[in-house]
Amino acid sequence: MINNNLNYPKFSVLMSVYKKENPIFLDEALKSVENQSVVPQQIVVVEDGKLTNELKEVLKIHRDNFEGDFTIVKSIRNCGLGLALRLGTRFVKNDWIARMDSDDISSYDRFKIQLNEICKDDDLVLIGGQIDEFEGSVENITGYRYVPTTDTGIRNFLKWRNPFNHPTVMIKKNILEKVGGYEGKGKLEDYFLWSKIIASGYKVTNVNSVLVHMRTNSGMYSRRGDLENLKYIFKLRNYLQKNGIINFFEMFIGDFVMLGNILVPNGIRKFVYKKIIHK
Repeated sequence: MINNNLNYPKFSVLMSVYKKENPIFLDEALKSVENQSVVPQQIVVVEDGKLTNELKEVLKIHRDNFEGDFTIVKSIRNCGLGLALRLGTRFVKNDWIARMDSDDISSYDRFKIQLNEICKDDDLVLIGGQIDEFEGSVENITGYRYVPTTDTGIRNFLKWRNPFNHPTVMIKKNILEKVGGYEGKGKLEDYFLWSKIIASGYKVTNVNSVLVHMRTNSGMYSRRGDLENLKYIFKLRNYLQKNGIINFFEMFIGDFVMLGNILVPNGIRKFVYKKIIHK
């Protein structure tokens, strides 16, 4: 049942799906949204290119059963996450957008926790939180990705790493559009977006709570080594320097570290992320 608590701003969940997704995982992701302690008024799902019949069936079942507005947006071709989210944003009807990935699971009170913080501060435009990572069963936790919660901590973290866990964020729609929205930036579409928002002086935060259980597999680590990412990494670092977030020395060091992350063998990259960064 939809929670119509008038103390909370209305919000929409934005998700993208493409043909290689697992229908079972998609079903679990949508259930974790629909069974929240505070349920969104709208779910927007972008079909990023042609989907399998199994994925279409999952979407149909949830569209028919969801008590709110379940909007399915179809992209003619597979355009990637950034551009798919850009398309989906046009169909969002509410002031706040909650991101969700099609194979993750949101914790039961995720939206309630975030909305409570939003109601405390009218200046807040972006709020994320922590994630844990699992393989197979959600009880099989293999790691965590902690991000800072203070303004200073987030700005310092931004210099070297992505300061938000993308699938956990809620963002104010008008600010998202004001800074130019999502763009097609390879695997860095979210990192670019946070950089634009922070460079524009808006207030952002993360909560300490684990908001999303993120499904992982070995393919996640190999994608981080995609050479295609290099040009976007250098563009991002240049943007940060031009907007005074990093200096020339920090830009050089960051470029070197990120280049190393791309070029190292996948086995080493996986070890570093699992045993050190996301331990």
